Amino acid sequence: MAQSAYIASGIFLSALLYWARRRSRPSLPLPPGPRKLPLIGNLLDFPVTEQWVTFAKWGREYDPDVVHVEAAGYSFIILNSYEAMTDLLDQRSAIYSSRALSRVVYDLVGWNWLMVLMPYNDAWKERRRLFAKYFHPSDTSLHRNHETEQLHILLNLLMKEPDNFLKHIRHVVGATTISMGYGIKVRPTHDPYVELAENSIEGLSKALIPGTFLADTFWWLRYIPEGFPGTGWKAKVRTLRQEMLDFLDKPYEAALEAIANGRSTDSFVSRCQQDINDGKLSQEEQKLVKDMAAQVFIAGAETTVSAISSFFLALVCFPEVYKKAQAEVDSVLKGRLSEDADLESLPYLNALLKEVLRWQAVFPMGIFHSVIRDDEYKGYHIPANSLVVPNIWGLSYDPEVFPEPEKVKPERFLKDGKVHVSGPDPTEITFGFGRRTCQGRHIAESTMFHIAASVLSLFDIEIARDADGKPIEPSYNPFRSSVLSNPVLKQPLT
Repeated sequence: MAQSAYIASGIFLSALLYWARRRSRPSLPLPPGPRKLPLIGNLLDFPVTEQWVTFAKWGREYDPDVVHVEAAGYSFIILNSYEAMTDLLDQRSAIYSSRALSRVVYDLVGWNWLMVLMPYNDAWKERRRLFAKYFHPSDTSLHRNHETEQLHILLNLLMKEPDNFLKHIRHVVGATTISMGYGIKVRPTHDPYVELAENSIEGLSKALIPGTFLADTFWWLRYIPEGFPGTGWKAKVRTLRQEMLDFLDKPYEAALEAIANGRSTDSFVSRCQQDINDGKLSQEEQKLVKDMAAQVFIAGAETTVSAISSFFLALVCFPEVYKKAQAEVDSVLKGRLSEDADLESLPYLNALLKEVLRWQAVFPMGIFHSVIRDDEYKGYHIPANSLVVPNIWGLSYDPEVFPEPEKVKPERFLKDGKVHVSGPDPTEITFGFGRRTCQGRHIAESTMFHIAASVLSLFDIEIARDADGKPIEPSYNPFRSSVLSNPVLKQPLT
């Protein structure tokens, strides 16, 4: 009986709030979109997987710039054009830089310390200042040594076990960020801290998909005692929370122990501890060190793994592109590993990396923004607290912007033998808009470039063959469907 009363009261309050919201709308119309049903809005229209494909379809049907839907208790403003993305997320960043993501993930699981999920407020600004203090783009000393060390490990692993190249890439990129953040020794394979971080981030990525938790729509569900039907989600929340706490606490504790025993290498945590001892960090900054050490992993690891995996996918799917990229690398590197000074001498490779980010977007729907007050755009009303979705995939696969979007064509970003971008830059939009642009972008780009250049310099990449020696045509579907996209691919390197 108590459960029935909870549910009946919750439905009544939800319906009342929905009605009040509809009644209080201003005179300007909402952006167009699929027809909304009473109470549930567009819940039945909202796709379960590959949401970005449906969003692009709605853009073609209703408005190429902006579409509105209501689902799972949220108002969604979907941006399908580069113009709309820059107009709102860049030029109006003062009101479009907040977040309004899952309350379950943020409040109950406990990811409220993570910068990418935090609202645009003073706490977020403090973390951004601390990150910039140790990872400014002009100072590569904290990341390049760790990159180089892990790159050598990767190349040796590729030589010994080429069939497991995706697993090697994932581990080595994770190891780079773990060692950079904490200064602890990382195993060449199967490192517990890397696996801990990856499991936690994978759970977060899936949990952030709108509609994952019904309690995000009906917040009162959190008060129903566990054990009643429909409360199984609470056990999942406990698991996600424990994974998050382990990721946050265990590497940090190991880092402090390594520093105390004199076994730590140069890292974010070791530099912070030295600055604490020297009185260079305020009390407020000292409290943020553990959070920001974990942030170092998130700032670059998953983004880089996705991009590098797609890079190898592009090489086997488009052999003519691979041959051109390798020829350029061979002419410049002549069998050695890449250095920072080689960046400008490899324009085709740089254009290819941009094209890979376009071809298989790391974040197909970006990271949702939230508008903090009512706004108007092109005669449409934009409701306060709406989730603003930059449909990166939709833009990347718009044939009016990128002809033959399904093909990898680095020439899109070349002119007169140099990198040239005349329209949307995939590198720019991959790492966010306005005030929420990723601060770790330069680290991810550096890691991507050196892995790509060095592998092309030292290895040949071939299509897998079956038991009869016949080539197995590469396939790049399906991709994992979550906030972050990674290719599912099994192709050996030789």
